[in-house]
Amino acid sequence: MATYPDLSIRRANESDAEAIHRVIEAAFRGLEGRGYSSRAIEAAIITPWEIAERLAAGGHILVAEVDGQIIGTATGLEEHESLHVCSVAVHPDYQGGGVARQLMEELEALARSLGCHKLFLQTAWAMIEAMALYESLGYQREGYQPRHFYGEDFISYGKVLEVL
Repeated sequence: MATYPDLSIRRANESDAEAIHRVIEAAFRGLEGRGYSSRAIEAAIITPWEIAERLAAGGHILVAEVDGQIIGTATGLEEHESLHVCSVAVHPDYQGGGVARQLMEELEALARSLGCHKLFLQTAWAMIEAMALYESLGYQREGYQPRHFYGEDFISYGKVLEVL
C-alpha cells in the first residue's frame, strides 16, 4: 500500500469543482464491470455545476491533494445534528494508499466541530473495499435497502460520535 506523506486535506471552494468532477468521474468509471450498474455510475458522477451548487448551498466538501493536484474528495451534508456522508471518491491512481481513510477521518472531525452526534451513509453491495473501510473506522451496519439507487442494493451504516 502506497502512502502519500505530502497529502493535504482542505475544504473545497467553487474553483475546485472541475477537478472534483474529474476525480469522481475517474473513481466511478473504475467501477464498471464490478457489479455496479451503468445507470448508477452515471447518476453518481455529478457535474461541476452540481458540485458548485452544493458548495454554495452550504454542503461540506473536502479535497485531498498531492503536489497541488486534487486526488480525492468527500462530501457531507448536515441533517438533524448528524452528518450524512454523501460520497467519498479517490482517483484510481491513488486508491489503496489510505486517502479515503484520511478523508473519512477529516469528515468525522468536521462533524464533531459542527456539533453533530452521528455520521451516516449508504453504500452499494458492490463496494466491498468501502464497506471494509467503514467497518474499520467504527461504522455499524444499520440496515439494508433493496434496489435503493437505480436498482442497486444498498447497506446503511452509522457511527455515533462520543461527546468530547
